[in-house]
Amino acid sequence: MGESNIKSILDELKSLTEDAISRLQTMDEEELLRLANHRQTLVDLFITMKDKVTEDDREQIAYILSFDIAIVERMEFLKQEAGKWLQRQGSIKQQRNGYQQNYAVDSWFIDHRK
Repeated sequence: MGESNIKSILDELKSLTEDAISRLQTMDEEELLRLANHRQTLVDLFITMKDKVTEDDREQIAYILSFDIAIVERMEFLKQEAGKWLQRQGSIKQQRNGYQQNYAVDSWFIDHRK
């Protein structure tokens, strides 16, 4: 039972990872988050059976892990894009605030000429 569970977990991890790699450039943040969560769930299951891992399983794990660099690079790219967007929004807000000063309706504005 343990070996078949390990094999099924690794097969699902492999399938999930290969699918993600095939469409990595079109995946958005939410899809990558779901991928990471699903993979983490499978890894947590796998860890409970790690004492029954065979050499073939180790090879399959190495194959699956070989894709992690590409996935992490995509996540980092999206993180940088989000950071740039937030920075632009902050700049726009700051510029807008310069023109949209809040004045009290019943107040007086006195300009002192020099």
